[in-house]
Amino acid sequence: MRLTRRLRLHDSNDRLPVAQLSILTTLLREGPMTTGELAVRERIKPPSVSRSSHALEEAGLIYRVAHPTDGRQVVLQLTDSGTAVARDEVAAREVALAEQLEGLTPQQREALAAAARILTEIVENAD
Repeated sequence: MRLTRRLRLHDSNDRLPVAQLSILTTLLREGPMTTGELAVRERIKPPSVSRSSHALEEAGLIYRVAHPTDGRQVVLQLTDSGTAVARDEVAAREVALAEQLEGLTPQQREALAAAARILTEIVENAD
């Protein structure tokens, strides 16, 4: 979690707030969803998602559509601009991570790859 936060904050002076970037990248990765679903995925309260999503909508990065089966809800979707911003954010995180990985020794990289495999197994077994 600390690594993800650091990567989100890396060179973030000219970008959106971290919470908004996180919403955009979640929508990019997982597709359109309701505010409630997004709150669960982001592990934040629905009012926080609502505030951030309103700001993102005003910025033209997301839009709302009627829920297909529940008229009380809306589904949040990325606009083309929102998709571009989210993809840029993911690319920036990957560059920042690659820069950190370059400084590792081959042995450290091997150990990290082994740890990643183990963590992937843990996550898959937890689902």
